[in-house]
This record gives sequence, structure tokens and C-alpha cells, in this order.
Amino acid sequence: MKVSLSYAARTWGIYAVLVFICLLFMTGASESVVLTILNIAALLGFTLVAFNEGAYNGEKACTLAVSLEKQLKEGRVVDDKMRSQVFSKKTGVTMLIICLIPFLFVSILNLAVAPMYPEVETVQVEREKWTDPNEVADETALQPINWVNVGARVVFMPYVFSYGLVSNATLNLLFLLYGFPMPVAAFVGYMMGPKLRQKKLKDIALGKKRKMRNLKVNRQRKPRGPKAEV
Repeated sequence: MKVSLSYAARTWGIYAVLVFICLLFMTGASESVVLTILNIAALLGFTLVAFNEGAYNGEKACTLAVSLEKQLKEGRVVDDKMRSQVFSKKTGVTMLIICLIPFLFVSILNLAVAPMYPEVETVQVEREKWTDPNEVADETALQPINWVNVGARVVFMPYVFSYGLVSNATLNLLFLLYGFPMPVAAFVGYMMGPKLRQKKLKDIALGKKRKMRNLKVNRQRKPRGPKAEV
């Protein structure tokens, strides 16, 4: 559990950096084509970073498993803490679940609170002559702020480019999906650990073959000294 939590915390850290960048530079992305492109590029880039982090952790865990197995064969004592860090599908699934919990909590809470704050219709209605404009302004000013929705919009700031493209009701539903891409990317990266280790070993073997081949070629081309005269 601790290992899965540490992996999830790293993914949260990557996501938090992206949220901070979007808060500083992407707040108007839904109204600007350039910012929208930059927003999507940043989102894809950081998702790739999360995938690479997961892949690194998975490959390292597989290498550790082989190392510990070798130690066991040699009769050496293996620390239980080290055993918990070896590659395991259970670790990957647990990491994914832990990583998704805060995102799902925020989005579900936002959906639960949304009915208490109905959307204000923006369609202008003809007022009768006796209507006082000041009363209408006061009524609008007294409308409560949905702080849960404000918090949800901050949490899912990496998707700010979509905020102005859909209605609030649709956006609240999309929040349920917005928490998945980065945790899933980290999970897929981790689960690819065995394949990445095999690829790494294959590359190392090919590198050794090339090195030996180059050494043989260089030896054959090495100039010989002049023959001694008899």
C-alpha cells in the first residue's frame, strides 16, 4: 500500500505542477485559439511525463525483483521493505485506484451540490414598465456562489480550454472523466515495466555485439610493422 501511495503521490505532484501552470498562463484558453493549443499541448506533455514516470517505476521494480531473486539463491537475507517494492500488478492497480480517489471525490461532490445552485438563464426577458432595474441587480448580486464548483474548476484547470465550450451541466459530467487520463497514463507505464526491462536487456546485448564487432574490425585493420630484413 505504501509503495502504491508513493507512486500515486508522484502522479499528483506532476498534475499539481500542470494545475499551477494553467492557473498562471491558461485561464483564458477557452477564448483564445493560441492558448487552447498551448493548453492541449501542455496537457499531453504532462500526461506523457506521468507515463514515463510510471514506466520508470515499473522497469525499476522488475530489475529489483531479479536482483532480490538472485540474493535469495545465494542464501542472503532480503529485507521485507525491498520485497514490497518489486513489480506487482496489484501494486499498479492499487496505485490507479488511490490516484483516482481525490479526482472522483471532487467531481462527484460537485455533481451532488450542483442542483442547489441552478444555472442563471442568460436570455433577456422584456421587463414590464413597473419593474425596477435596481431590484433586478440586487437579486442577481444575492445569488450564492457555488464554492464547490469553483474548487472543482481549479482542480481540473488543465482542461480549462473546454470550460467555455459546453454548458455548466455538461462540464460537471465531464469532470468525472477529466481525472482519468494522467492516473491511467501512469498505470499503463508501470504495467509496461516487464516489457521495458526486456527491451533494455535486448538493447544492452545488441550494444555488446556491436562493440565486439567493432573491436574485431579494428584489430583486422591494425597496421603491421615492417618485416625485419634477414
